[in-house]
Amino acid sequence: MRGSSMTDIGAFNEKLVLQTIRSAPDGIGQAEVVRRSQLSRQAVSLIARRLLADGLVEQAGTRISGPGKPHTLLRVVADARLAIGVHLDPAHIAVVICDLAARPVARTTLAPPTEDPRADLERVAGAIAELSRSLGASGPVPGEGEAVLSTHRRLLGIGIAAPAGLDADAGILRNPPWIPGWRDVPVVDALSAVTGLPATLDKDTNAALTGEIWTRHLDAAQTILYLYVGHGVGSAVSGGGRVHRGGSTQAGEIGHLPIGRADRICSCGRHGCQSLYTDAHVLVAAAREAGIAMSGKVGTTAALHALATAAADGSEAARAIIGSHASALGEAILILAGVHDPQRIIIGGPTWPALRDVGEAEVRRVLGDWLEDTAGVLESSHLGDDVGAIGAASLFLEQELAPGTGAPVGT
Repeated sequence: MRGSSMTDIGAFNEKLVLQTIRSAPDGIGQAEVVRRSQLSRQAVSLIARRLLADGLVEQAGTRISGPGKPHTLLRVVADARLAIGVHLDPAHIAVVICDLAARPVARTTLAPPTEDPRADLERVAGAIAELSRSLGASGPVPGEGEAVLSTHRRLLGIGIAAPAGLDADAGILRNPPWIPGWRDVPVVDALSAVTGLPATLDKDTNAALTGEIWTRHLDAAQTILYLYVGHGVGSAVSGGGRVHRGGSTQAGEIGHLPIGRADRICSCGRHGCQSLYTDAHVLVAAAREAGIAMSGKVGTTAALHALATAAADGSEAARAIIGSHASALGEAILILAGVHDPQRIIIGGPTWPALRDVGEAEVRRVLGDWLEDTAGVLESSHLGDDVGAIGAASLFLEQELAPGTGAPVGT
């Protein structure tokens, strides 16, 4: 907070106070910040003054609670800092700019990744520049060191979400499925070089779950299982408010999870791998075989929307195809629920909105006994088909603004 950029925040306590205020969108009094953060009243007062001076926090009226003078409420100025989210999806590249609540304030969708990553990243950089201009947002200027910025609408940096495999620590896409030509691409360094902004990389499943936690202030005490439905199906799980990434960011790769069916043999040699029933191309092939109306050259996303439209119009064949997908998804979720013991299960991803109307009811049917026995919550994502990009922005916000897991420094 002491530098001219939010990315200079280093003190645990400053981040803790900011996050405590952010978790109360309608405003929170300093006394409550003290109680929740367990910091001293003096420390909270000093940090709050700095946040107010930096334009990150504003006064939000007063609240009367018992005798004594009213309490002044504080709330985060959501658009004081902005983060960019980029989702490299096989069907398209989504770019969003989000405020501190991870609410999109500008967005655009670009054509899918090609076999020329350099050109694709130039397209992304151009989209970021155009969206930033439309908002009057500013960021560091490449080659000029620490820029002198206004206190309003600063760009913090870029979160990038992509399919695995990837090396999140090195910022390199290693061998992402369905994106030919992107093998061993140092996407973080490359995008930072053309935008002048810091960047971070993670799997799209992890990004999506991070977005759910960040935007909805989900209870950190809960274990949350997230199912990401895109070209394939992946999973992510969080506990203590943190997403579990595994030793090499590959946790949650469940395409070869056997779901107990013996009617199909996978290329890996086993029977009944989940991907045989839930990959998007499986649904599209079944739709074409069933004669669902769609253009011969239509892409996967449009084909799934055509399938969903047919189901909404009463096509029993379309409903059966989506139902079969959801049944396999539900069987996979049952296995994962037994492993992770979640209190909340969220289904999302870019293709789930098209499948949800039929699919969620079928998943709920498969999970019926588990839901009744555990009183667990099953829901669909609230972030829509931009979940990957919103989650990517949330990744950067979490990295820069969330307090670490260590103990607070002395106060």
